Amino acid sequence: MGLDMYLFSAPKIDGMNFEDVLLANGRFHKLEEGDMLYERLKPYIKHFEEYGRKWSSMLEEVAYWRKANQIHNWFVENLNNGTDEPVFTVEVTKDQLRELYKLCIEALTKQTHPHEQLPTRPGCFFGSIAYDDYYYKEIDRTKSIVENLLKNFNFETHYLLYQCSW
Repeated sequence: MGLDMYLFSAPKIDGMNFEDVLLANGRFHKLEEGDMLYERLKPYIKHFEEYGRKWSSMLEEVAYWRKANQIHNWFVENLNNGTDEPVFTVEVTKDQLRELYKLCIEALTKQTHPHEQLPTRPGCFFGSIAYDDYYYKEIDRTKSIVENLLKNFNFETHYLLYQCSW
């Protein structure tokens, strides 16, 4: 148990908005070959295998954190209207990612009053809320993840989404 956080890539499909794509991702495995919706989604379905487990999804994991509650807090406060739920999924825009990157740089550069840039968030199994080495290590890791996404992620053809579970 604990706070698990992900960034996923989801394809932008003509005639479907962000919510439609998420809904379709949850339903395509119930559809059959030849079904109009299945045929529309088929080019975007990816097949994965890890640790002997196989699954299919239109979503592809691009980042993962565990118990980086300061990063989770930023997503909760800035993308989910301050509402923390055990499971939620929200779209992340390029501008929002730029803002997170800026805050990571500030927190790493100043290292005084880190609660002003990226405050921790207490929660059940959320990990430490101390402003210690782990706190800064996760911010540095986040900075690298976000920097890579800003350089390489195609926001024109894909949605970026944040998902958590705790």
